[in-house]
Parts: sequence; structure tokens; C-alpha cells
Amino acid sequence: MPIPFDFRKEARAWELGIEKKLGIEILNPFYDTGRQDAKDIDAGRLARYQIDPIEIVERDIDWIKRGKGLIAFITGDLSYGTIQEMVYGTMLKKPVYSVITNGHDKHPWLQYHSTKVFTEIGELETFLENDVKK
Repeated sequence: MPIPFDFRKEARAWELGIEKKLGIEILNPFYDTGRQDAKDIDAGRLARYQIDPIEIVERDIDWIKRGKGLIAFITGDLSYGTIQEMVYGTMLKKPVYSVITNGHDKHPWLQYHSTKVFTEIGELETFLENDVKK
């Protein structure tokens, strides 16, 4: 689940709620992969960019390879990683479901790297509910 760094706590709350509601598991790269650095950043013990880029990127790519697909949040918050993860997901032929709430849902690069685009999180929830019922 590619998430803009500044949206990670809101995404976590949504993730936990939808997992419980639908009985599914969504991997949140900040909180479900054992990342000590995310915990340290949240606790103020580590600055945002005081992390090992090789470790972070290679771990995220590995999770993308192992996952069934991606849910990407494009909120307008700065997030180079989210965009990169969308590209990797597309290259690895994984479905990429993008929630684009910043008004750029028609951007050609976002359209190209999204299997399906939602402009509201509720649209994604309805989609997931219908998908789980299949």
C-alpha cells in the first residue's frame, strides 16, 4: 500500500478499519513490515530522511513482488516513493488501485500506472467490498 509519508497515520486508521470490516489483510509498509525506522520517526527519535535508502527501497520492492496488488494514495502530499512504487507495480504486472484525491486523477502517468482510479476513498471501499464478495 504505497502511502505518502505525511498521510501514513490516516492511511493506517483506514486500513485497520477496512481490514476488520472485510476480513482482509492489507500490508502497510510503514507499520506491517517491522520497520523500526517508522516507529522511531513517529516517536521523534529519527528524522524523516535519516533512513537507509537501499534497505527501504529493496524491502518495498520485495513486498511489491510478493503482494497481490497495490493500493496507492495520491493526496497532494509530497510522495516520490508512492509514485515509484506504482511504476514498480505496473512493471511487475500487479494491479494498482489508486485513490487520487488531489484533482490530478486524469494525469496521463497516473492513469497509465493505475489499473483503476478512484477519486474518493469510499469508491475504493465499495470496489473492495464487491471484490471480496466474488
